[in-house]
Amino acid sequence: MISALSRLPRLNGNRLLVALFLGLTVSSCALFRKAETDEKPEEIGEELDPLPGKKVYDPETGQLVIVDGAPVEVMDTIKWKIISTDSIPPIQSGDGIAQEEMMGTPSELIRRGDFGTEFYTSYNLTVLLPFLSDRFNPESNEIFRNSTWALNYYGGMQMALDELDDQGIKLNVRVMDSKAQEAAVGRLLSTRSELYNSHLIVGPYRSENVELVAEFARRNNKTYVSPHSASANVTNANPNFIQVSPTLQSHCQAITKHAYENYGRKKIVLVARDKEVERARFNYFQEEIFLLEGRIEDSLRLREYVIAVDDNDEERFGNIDLSAYLTPGDTTVFILPSWSNETFVYSFLSQVKVAKNPMNTNRQQGGMQKEPMHVVVYGMPQWQEYERIDFDLYESLNVHISSDTYLDTYADDVRFFKRKFYNRFGITPGEEAFLAYDVTRYFGRMLNDYGTKFQYQLEKAPEQMLHTRFDFERVVRPTTTGMENPPIQKFENKHVNILQFKDYQFQSANLR
Repeated sequence: MISALSRLPRLNGNRLLVALFLGLTVSSCALFRKAETDEKPEEIGEELDPLPGKKVYDPETGQLVIVDGAPVEVMDTIKWKIISTDSIPPIQSGDGIAQEEMMGTPSELIRRGDFGTEFYTSYNLTVLLPFLSDRFNPESNEIFRNSTWALNYYGGMQMALDELDDQGIKLNVRVMDSKAQEAAVGRLLSTRSELYNSHLIVGPYRSENVELVAEFARRNNKTYVSPHSASANVTNANPNFIQVSPTLQSHCQAITKHAYENYGRKKIVLVARDKEVERARFNYFQEEIFLLEGRIEDSLRLREYVIAVDDNDEERFGNIDLSAYLTPGDTTVFILPSWSNETFVYSFLSQVKVAKNPMNTNRQQGGMQKEPMHVVVYGMPQWQEYERIDFDLYESLNVHISSDTYLDTYADDVRFFKRKFYNRFGITPGEEAFLAYDVTRYFGRMLNDYGTKFQYQLEKAPEQMLHTRFDFERVVRPTTTGMENPPIQKFENKHVNILQFKDYQFQSANLR
């Protein structure tokens, strides 16, 4: 049995909103039952500001922040459906609910398998999301604006849960409000027995909260999936931790491999400002090129171009000189693992466009060479969100970026999901809905097929999902002792999408 709401509430609603947020606080399973009504939903149109997703959006503050992850599309206009409150049962306190009702279908152990995995008649799934129910204003019946990310995610999760239910996969689902606060997550971990009794934990959003849950999972031997955090330093020596979003290192490795396979090592130039944090990223690319070449030699190192920075006037990058890297009739591939300063990226791309123009080159060198210079630029996921850079620059410089997501809006399964989601909730799904749908559906099946320690089977089960591909690998720390099976640090989805800006939009470049 899977218990969950079947519709999202409207933004300015009625008693249903009070029931929803009180229920999230006490995590009552009775609340998350399907609402049944013959009443035709009323639709309310409301314009929302663009809602950045997991790259730069902090649901607690609503501010844009720098995160080592991939960006998401902005959310479309939302139309909320009003549903009858009569279909929602009264909310009781958590202490007043019988254990059997709280747990749905009781989980009974069937058998044990390899790696300590256990198979049950049903599995307990706990999900922590930043609903921010404490920001709900009962006097005005208004949901806090930044709660919409979690509500949209919850809608995608509900779509997957119903599919799993139809397939006979029995999950007892508990949804809790992390409130985007370390203190709130800490209280849940120390006081809620449902978390300790979970067979799988998913969420929350912020990296510091992910660290808390990861440590809880390590100490209590609970399998834990983080759907959002791309941090490489969340946890150590934790084979119970599964990371859905690839780390920065994985992004750099994917870019290196794509550029190497399509253009060759000798054409690649790494570019960064003269800042330690940016120069340090070069190591990811250099290490990957040694792996691709099959040996470590100085002669195989990629060329590096470090641009001096004036600390007193960072906005002026007039000292960019590309003459040593551009050759008429040849192709140069610049890889720019930088994203925190849009002005720098814009200045560099502008200088590349000027330098590769044969007419400008002829005037500077006094020659008659008319042979064009070809340029390819690889950048980072955050470039999708830049506002100052003209798309003509991306188009003319053959810009590629890495991304942990790619939604093919013309794909039949994506269009079908959008229609189904809208027909059910009266809202266009944001990328968080696709993420939730893919994560819930994939890991629900893995749990059912391979038991509580399904992570040891992840490498055998790659799958193309709606918003990306899942291709998990175990991450181990290299040892100097020649250990045959070094300890597992975590499991990480290593698939990174390479997107090419073509025809004035980013589209998949993985298949070339």
